[in-house]
Amino acid sequence: MDINENDIAAIIGKVSLSVIPCVGPLVAEIIGNVIPNQRIDRIFSLLKALESKIDEKERAKVEKRMLEEKSIDLMEDGFMQAARALSEKRIEYIASLLKNSLTNEDVEHIAYKRLLSLLGELNDIEVLILKAYSMPGGKHGEFWSKHNLNKPSVHLGSSQEEVDKNAIHETYFTNLTRLGLLRIRFRKPKRGELPEFDEKTGMVKSQGYNITSLGRLLLRSIDQDEDSR
Repeated sequence: MDINENDIAAIIGKVSLSVIPCVGPLVAEIIGNVIPNQRIDRIFSLLKALESKIDEKERAKVEKRMLEEKSIDLMEDGFMQAARALSEKRIEYIASLLKNSLTNEDVEHIAYKRLLSLLGELNDIEVLILKAYSMPGGKHGEFWSKHNLNKPSVHLGSSQEEVDKNAIHETYFTNLTRLGLLRIRFRKPKRGELPEFDEKTGMVKSQGYNITSLGRLLLRSIDQDEDSR
């Protein structure tokens, strides 16, 4: 059935009057006006950001490549992500990736499509964590503190709120590891020494994380590596 957003809003609006008089009209307003307008605004912001990142010397090449089927496919994916972006920084990330896909001939379209997909699976905090792990020791600590990326500590007397925040923070590293952007670093036992095991999990204790080659490539694609700043 060919039903657009206004049709859905009208249907919800009619039903809400008799069935859900409080929430219904608000949902109809969100579907009919708020969401479409926000999406248009975000895509417009993306286009402005993309325009600002294209060097004058590369404009002719970009105009030619933008009309290619592969570029149109990637732009469409970028629009979809931008429509749901909740921060200007996220818009900047997407714009940088699209710009690099149009100007960098060293990375193929299919790679940029995967990188954009990976970006879509990260929240803004996870991007900051990944960036922190790409930095050398001195800058890493400064960046970590500046963006308050420390894991909330939990102890026997912790409140439920603290426990919940700790649990959510753990998911950031789980996700980054699952996507192959960070790698768990284990302490190498000294000669004749047995590995140290975690009493709770029974697994070898880790000593932190290292950023992977894929993680660095993603950061380069959104201009968040050290060389691009």
